[in-house]
Amino acid sequence: MASIAEWFAKIPRNTQESVQRLTLYGWLRLILIVVAYLLIRPYLVKLAERSQMAAHEQAVNTHRTVTPNMLRGHVEEPDEPEVEEVMASSSSYESKIRRRQRQAIDGAVGKEMAQAEDDDEDEDVAFLKKYCT
Repeated sequence: MASIAEWFAKIPRNTQESVQRLTLYGWLRLILIVVAYLLIRPYLVKLAERSQMAAHEQAVNTHRTVTPNMLRGHVEEPDEPEVEEVMASSSSYESKIRRRQRQAIDGAVGKEMAQAEDDDEDEDVAFLKKYCT
């Protein structure tokens, strides 16, 4: 215990001697290190924040639900497909449904537009026959 107390007693004296012995090169080096740290620190904090958020999201996504059997000590492997497989299959299924809906809508709209054009042409022809002959 005496050695730890001695170290704490020597800290002010050692710090004072270190500062007194600094040369111009030492001061410039110290200032450069402090300024570089102050400039880089915000970017390091953002990088750490992003990596922490990614790790948190991964932990949340891979978190398994706890069932009563798990609490009792009976752990059974689920026969259901993995979450990623379900997401992949559901996204392909959803895309097929969206494509079919688009085709159905485009087909219905196309038929309505063709019918409207035919009606317009018939009206134009009737108008021309009536007034031009």
